Amino acid sequence: MTPQTRPWRLAVAGCGAAAFGLHLPLLASHSAFEVTALADRDTERARTAAARFAVPRVAASTKDLLDGADMLVILTGVHGDLIETALDAGTHVFTEKPVGLDITRTRKMADRAGEAGLLLEVGAMRAHDPALHAALAAVPDPAGGWLIKADGVDEAARRRLLPSGFSPYTFAGDPPQTAPAQLEAPHQVSALQILLWQGYHLLTALALAVPGATPAACTLDVNRQSLHALLYGPAAEPYTLVISATAPGRFLEQIHFSGPADAATVDFARPYEPSTTTRVTTAAGERSGFSDPFAAMWQAVSDRLAGQCPADLPTSTALAIRVEDLALALAAICRPGPHPRKD
Repeated sequence: MTPQTRPWRLAVAGCGAAAFGLHLPLLASHSAFEVTALADRDTERARTAAARFAVPRVAASTKDLLDGADMLVILTGVHGDLIETALDAGTHVFTEKPVGLDITRTRKMADRAGEAGLLLEVGAMRAHDPALHAALAAVPDPAGGWLIKADGVDEAARRRLLPSGFSPYTFAGDPPQTAPAQLEAPHQVSALQILLWQGYHLLTALALAVPGATPAACTLDVNRQSLHALLYGPAAEPYTLVISATAPGRFLEQIHFSGPADAATVDFARPYEPSTTTRVTTAAGERSGFSDPFAAMWQAVSDRLAGQCPADLPTSTALAIRVEDLALALAAICRPGPHPRKD
């Protein structure tokens, strides 16, 4: 790419809590970016976001949104059609994770973007998390571990980020997404949704720590809310993955990797709270005060737009494909849990 002499022009689709609380505050103040247009299925929500973040234009259509943009930023719940429209227009794409439920379509879009010389960046924030990388540095060759998430605070946190009068979007209001054809049972589709909607950050951490992880077992509870899985590393090292329903107000997102010489546990900050509250515990003690992985992610996007790619990390698209492959493999072997006994 030629040297950039102006900020990258970003068009943003979707003005939910992630836009108000994370993306737009950072992008509106980042010297490398200029948000030129917004769109949302609720036009009033888009107008409110435009006024708050000094965005000059609310677009009436996707074509209007893409006009003059270098990159489309997709913060909606469903991404595939918007990605393809942007690629048709020759526009780079950043999309929130996951790319979609169907890995076949993800691969096709990734190939299209690569062949056209366009970026398809995926918001795998955890890949840029200094706390996770501190844990991986402490345990470079993990021989087992666990990854746990139970989130009863996300909806309330998103509600606090939105202006008065607006409610958080839910997946229930999104257009239906096509599930992979190899998932034959409804509980398997539910498992895939839990893995990619709630467990994406955990799968990202596992994909980075253990690229050759192989799913061995997966069970979904009878209410299709909690998932328990077992995976093995290349040398049969066991990893437990738990994504659990929990009561409102409760939160736990934790990973633990153990190795021959050390172990590391990461307790991640609650959603939308400062990353400085994330803690990493090793034999050497406890660390906190880590810098913001979200800001690091967007700096990486800026670097990629300028033609720079860190040699020590896979591209975000390659990592997204790893994560979606892993989620699909777990969902394909998922079995429903037993019904509780009534006697």
